[in-house]
Amino acid sequence: MKFALPGRKAAIVTLLAIASLVAYLGVTVARLLDVERDMRTDATQTNLWVTTQTQFEAAAFAESLARKAARVTFTIPEEEPAFRATILISRLAVLIEGPQGEVFRTLGLLGDLRQSYLQLTLAEPLLQQGIDAEGALLLQAQARDLAFKLRDVANRVILYGREQASLKHSNYMRVVFQSFAFFVGLVLSAAFLLMRFFRGAQEASQAKQLLRQEQELSDLVINNVSNQGIVMFDEKLECLLWNPGMEGLLNVKPDQAIRRLMQDIDPLFSKADVIRSLNLAIEGTSSIFEDTTPEDASQERCLEINCLPVSMAQRKLGIAFVRDVTEQWLARKQAERQNFDLEIKVLQRTAALRQAERRLIAAIESAAEGFAAFDWTGKLLFANEQIWAAAPVALWCREEMSLPVFLRCFAMCEGADERLLAAQPPFEEIEIDVLIKKDVWARLSVTKADGATIFVRLIDISGYKQVAKALQSALDRERETTNAYRNFVSMVSHQFRTPLAILDSSAQRILRRGPHLTPEELSTRIQKIRNAGNRLTRLVESVLNAAKLDAGRIELNPEACDLVHLVMDICERQSELNSHADIRFRVPDLPVQVYCDSMLIEQVVINLVSNAVKYSGESPVVEITISTEGARAFCSVRDWGIGIPADELPKIFDRFYRARTASGIAGTGIGLNFSQRIMHLHGGEIQVESYEAGGSLFTFDLPLSNAEEAQQAA
Repeated sequence: MKFALPGRKAAIVTLLAIASLVAYLGVTVARLLDVERDMRTDATQTNLWVTTQTQFEAAAFAESLARKAARVTFTIPEEEPAFRATILISRLAVLIEGPQGEVFRTLGLLGDLRQSYLQLTLAEPLLQQGIDAEGALLLQAQARDLAFKLRDVANRVILYGREQASLKHSNYMRVVFQSFAFFVGLVLSAAFLLMRFFRGAQEASQAKQLLRQEQELSDLVINNVSNQGIVMFDEKLECLLWNPGMEGLLNVKPDQAIRRLMQDIDPLFSKADVIRSLNLAIEGTSSIFEDTTPEDASQERCLEINCLPVSMAQRKLGIAFVRDVTEQWLARKQAERQNFDLEIKVLQRTAALRQAERRLIAAIESAAEGFAAFDWTGKLLFANEQIWAAAPVALWCREEMSLPVFLRCFAMCEGADERLLAAQPPFEEIEIDVLIKKDVWARLSVTKADGATIFVRLIDISGYKQVAKALQSALDRERETTNAYRNFVSMVSHQFRTPLAILDSSAQRILRRGPHLTPEELSTRIQKIRNAGNRLTRLVESVLNAAKLDAGRIELNPEACDLVHLVMDICERQSELNSHADIRFRVPDLPVQVYCDSMLIEQVVINLVSNAVKYSGESPVVEITISTEGARAFCSVRDWGIGIPADELPKIFDRFYRARTASGIAGTGIGLNFSQRIMHLHGGEIQVESYEAGGSLFTFDLPLSNAEEAQQAA
């Protein structure tokens, strides 16, 4: 059978080739008939006739228009231009819309014809109404051009018809040659099929002889296989073959099994699974399974049964190979038991590891610090909520987070360096403090474990940073205070030395010349002693006021008072002390009641007015203005003195600070600081505007008060 199979395939292939050739031959003959019919149908003459008729109508239309232009009277209605135009339009419509339109489109002439058709269609209403001589001449020229174009079209149609006839003839000859080639192929295929047929008969004879030899050989092999049982059966499950191997397995001799039903030979073949497999083999389906049969109470046996379909002489047969696999089966059972025990141990170990992992994750999740783990490539393995809640991570890394992306999120934070931007495998260990958001500092550390896992910790160190910042700030303030007091002591010692020297000098002069001093000279010396004493008194008061403010011993006792009266009274006293000063007022006529501590506000006004006089040269001019706006009263003190440099304006309210323009003028640098702090106690502030060598303007504000508020405050 297997020797005849290639011959059968070759015959089938040959028949398919013949069928294909016959199909192609039929198609070719059909094409040949179609080409022959196409050659008989020549539309060239028809196209030429329609074109020449249209050309004739165009010439007739042009002639009619020429007569119209010459004002010739038409005796026959068919000779009028309107009638000839209608005929020409219909001819052109047939020429464009009919079968000839495809030919003209192929030749590229359809566009001009459509344009002429459109022009005639537009001119037709003019012809119906009566066209003048000039319009007739213009239209006559267009009609003549159309006639010339149609003449050219007719020539092109003749040439095109000849080309098409040549192409049809060439196509006809090609189809004829194809038909001949297919016919030759059909004859050769039939000859090859006949040769294969005679050769197949010879091969079939040889195959029968080989089949007999194979049968003898297979019988020899089957009967001498002792370690494997072989049984063959038909569709009725009747035994046809029983080899000695089956006899050794089931203790049934061949003569006791052949011609008997399989289920009657041995209980093995009466089992439902075995009968189903035998029937499947008859139906053409293979199956293999194992059957365990206990021989006694202490031993089991396992047989492997492999059922296969067999087709022989148009009969559906089955064959079963039976093999004793008890040793393999017992070994497999032992391995399965060991695997089961191993799986139990693995499950126990896995459960323990998972429990430990859950405990570890719970501990990490409950930790106050952020924790994340990455593999050696930077892929995220685990991250707790503290990591995800960190401001840079929550803003930039929610979609996808790897170690380089994670570190780049912190690269823009204060305290970061370029190592966060350049982080790539293999990653290096990093420990750095970064400001992740306002007043929140974190220590970011990257460490490696066993060269494979990378751990990241994010620890909140805001408290530590705040304490460090507070300590640094306190240290800075201490340094500033120390420097300020050192400068103050130096300045005060100098300031105290001057009035003391004046006192000593005046006293010595009086002692030396006491009896010889004139009353005027004595009065002058005594006045210098008084001025020096007053200066010492002001210096002592400034130092005491500063000490009281630092100790918080200055109490605020607000009450209602007239700001206008308070300021003018202070200015009168300043005028007595500084008779050379010109103090001017711009105040309301009515009282301005404010709610303040008048004693402290008096210190503020005295300081501002005395500074304006002191820093305005030999002829000081001071202008004081009082105004109200809303619920506040404003008092301004202006001078046209030496002024304050613009770069020093923010510092003039600092304690002990004096502008560089005040060099050589007596002062402690305490007055403006003391005044500003008094205004802060009142909820106000001193504003300053000043230009170097252009004077200064100091303004403070106080809340207005009425009588009821004054009573409540009292």
